[in-house]
Amino acid sequence: MRKGAVVVLLLAMTSAKKARAEAPPSPPGDREREADTVVVTGTRTPERSQRATVKTDIVTRDEAERRGATNVAEALATQPGVRVDPGAYGYLGGVGAIQIQGFDLQRVLILEDGEPVVGDVGGAIDLSAIPIGDVERIEIVTGPTSSLYGSSAIGGVVNVITAPPRRAGPSGRLRTEGRSHRGLLAQGNGSFRNERAWFGLDTNVFRQDGIARTPGLPDLQIPETSRFMLGARGGTSLAKGVDLRVRARWFRDRLDGLSSRVAPGIGRYLVDQPNHTDRYTLHVIENIDLGKGSRLRLTMGRQWIDNTTAQNQQGSPVGERHDRYHRMQSFEAVDTIADGARTWVVGGRVEVETFTQTVTKTESLSSGLTTRTDDEVAPQTLGRAALYGQLQWKLGETFTVLPGVRAETHTRYGGAVTPRFATSYQPAREVQIRASVGRGFRAPTAKELGFVFDHSALGYRVLGNGDLRPETSWGLNGDVTWQPTSAYTLRAGTFMNWVDELIDIDLAGGAANGAVVDYRYKNFGAARTMGAQLSAAARLGDRLRADVSYDYLWTRDDVNDRPLGGRPPHTVTAALRATMLWKVEASARWRASTDAFVDAETRSPGYQTIDLRLGRELWPRSQGYVGVLNVTDVHQEPARLGDLRPPLGRVFYVGVRAEFPSEED
Repeated sequence: MRKGAVVVLLLAMTSAKKARAEAPPSPPGDREREADTVVVTGTRTPERSQRATVKTDIVTRDEAERRGATNVAEALATQPGVRVDPGAYGYLGGVGAIQIQGFDLQRVLILEDGEPVVGDVGGAIDLSAIPIGDVERIEIVTGPTSSLYGSSAIGGVVNVITAPPRRAGPSGRLRTEGRSHRGLLAQGNGSFRNERAWFGLDTNVFRQDGIARTPGLPDLQIPETSRFMLGARGGTSLAKGVDLRVRARWFRDRLDGLSSRVAPGIGRYLVDQPNHTDRYTLHVIENIDLGKGSRLRLTMGRQWIDNTTAQNQQGSPVGERHDRYHRMQSFEAVDTIADGARTWVVGGRVEVETFTQTVTKTESLSSGLTTRTDDEVAPQTLGRAALYGQLQWKLGETFTVLPGVRAETHTRYGGAVTPRFATSYQPAREVQIRASVGRGFRAPTAKELGFVFDHSALGYRVLGNGDLRPETSWGLNGDVTWQPTSAYTLRAGTFMNWVDELIDIDLAGGAANGAVVDYRYKNFGAARTMGAQLSAAARLGDRLRADVSYDYLWTRDDVNDRPLGGRPPHTVTAALRATMLWKVEASARWRASTDAFVDAETRSPGYQTIDLRLGRELWPRSQGYVGVLNVTDVHQEPARLGDLRPPLGRVFYVGVRAEFPSEED
């Protein structure tokens, strides 16, 4: 691993010309240019989103707030081309995980400032646990992106990006909001910037009551939720052309569930189901500008995740607790080399990930009360090392080609090579055509390799499998954009994916072990996904903007010859934003999904949601607002298998947000 990193550093230090690898923040308040923000995720080089070689969608912080979002899951809930359906993961407690091109769970890579997020829940990264208070923008790249980012980037990449303060001197942001179900949100950050250094503090507090599963019973469908985040960010110029940034954050999430059970001779009794997580992140980033637009980026990261879930019978010492400890440390070097019309990206990454899970059971036996702690997941340590390269070559003013490849080695399963080729062509100023083909892969996780999910009381266990092989895929993507003027944009896109060695629980291969059946993870089957998207956007001056998008998705499980479950084939999204009299800003979003296959006998019902919001400037750089999410109050039926409708139903909110100082620049 060390040798690979040294090779990359030597290449970087001997490069004669480097290109800027990090995008500057968007101009403050420049809503006209939101759709053409500088992006970096698709190619690791800065490009205007409208002319990027690899299609990259953006949700800015301002746009997320107009959508009534308090976290990343809500910000992407009505985003065309992706799906965030907490109802699809009801057995995990309403996790806000994302689906892109028919791929979900760990097949979409989630990044924060370019670093992978760890600490999944049942294989899904919970986007609702990432607040937007310190977020500058969210970038979404669809299709296989493993050539740049490695494992899990089969369906695409979501990069949640923060940025330094925009203003010199002291500045800050504050947002406070009240919600239905006794919901309360408070977000704030304060910062200071001068010519050589900057520093900022960020905080987020959110709480909400639980939602009952069945009227008249205490059981909760959605647990009582409280989330807290405290972060510190800073940067300084160490020398001419040398910039150092540090970011540290602490997240604390508490989900307190409650269920009731009936036992003969006892009657109904209550069971507390706490799910508490502490996540700590530390990232150090150094950018070295070697002149003439050249830059070397070095990143070191460390993440700690401690999670506890339990089943505690009220009024009784009997119960069980599961403790999970997840750690990851990483180092990455990325060198971007500008050579006229050619831009090279050369990088290397090393990471080590560890995972441990214990179970503590307190039982009442004939000999008395007994407490025992055992390993539920044998301690797992996984190491990865990768080298990757990419060339972005502009062949004249209209044609760009972008070949790239990544070679990655893994301590458990060996190596993988993932190439990608993308191209962009502008036959006219108003038209852009893009296409890409790429290889994707997903390495088995520590839990899939060594997991022991013990539900012997219910008659089964799920066991890990140390012989698992990585999932692999090929994907094709293409789109055409026509922008006759800056006010109108039309786009059509399509994609196809082929996936082999899918990893899932082998429910058909259960082995009896006494009264308990053991199931294992297994590589089996192949799948295909394909689809298309049509979208249009119109901006009529400063007062009116409209967007509409239609998404079609077709999936096939080639082993069982049926669709993949939980993927609605048709989705329509529309949005309207208008500035009216007395500086009132109104926005509305509508999303409609058709029914979806669950299994041979079950389909999830189709549904529509409408979100409305009104806001008005109170003083410069401030706004008071009111809104409602899911106006029609469509929501899932408790215990209905595969119901994709929103678990929460209608939500009203009212709040104030402001930036300081209040004077305009």
